[in-house]
Amino acid sequence: MFWQKSLSLLSVLISVFSTVAVSSAVEFDSLPAPDRGAPNSTAGGGTRGNPISCSQGETPLTALMPTRHNIGKTAAAKPAFFVYVPKTTATEAEFIIIDLEGNEVYEQTFKLENTAGIVKVSLPQNAPDLEINKEYEWQFALICNPNDRTVDEFVLGEIERTPLSPDLQTKIEGAQPLEQAKLYAREHFWNDTVAILAEIRSSNEQEWSQLLRSVGLEAIASAPFTPCCTASD
Repeated sequence: MFWQKSLSLLSVLISVFSTVAVSSAVEFDSLPAPDRGAPNSTAGGGTRGNPISCSQGETPLTALMPTRHNIGKTAAAKPAFFVYVPKTTATEAEFIIIDLEGNEVYEQTFKLENTAGIVKVSLPQNAPDLEINKEYEWQFALICNPNDRTVDEFVLGEIERTPLSPDLQTKIEGAQPLEQAKLYAREHFWNDTVAILAEIRSSNEQEWSQLLRSVGLEAIASAPFTPCCTASD
């Protein structure tokens, strides 16, 4: 497995963050700016140093994260991750989570279908919980050539598990899914907002589209979901 154990070395300092907004259906006013660098292989994807590409189509491999910084916040111990995967000659993808000390927390390889769409990476029950108030870096990579991992195409992101306040926890527990998404969005819990809207997308297509457009992901706002990435225990 080809993997650099410190994604932080790939980070760039971000000093300016844009304000993003969703209409009253789902409110996501801004993301808090961290005091550190963030991954530079954002929505456009990247390669490990070789320009050869195994993906097809105009829209590249894209993390469903705010395009300026790819940093998310979650209340979940085992959050879901979402990535747009274009048509590709790769038959496998790899998902990895590491902590900021470079320790591998989770790694899994998945089979891919050659169908463009958004995939959901779900962590299995036997995966370790993310620790509260701890930051992690993750990578989703297309394995373009199993014999040469230097030509992988990949996107990077960062995530931090943050506890809910007692008041917010109570409100979420008493709310319907769409209202839960609004509550998470107002407090900048990106991964949780996306995960809920993904579950109810079929009946809330407008809200899903608005959320993605608000963070510069209009190119994939109408992309379908495609099967992938639920690992077995």
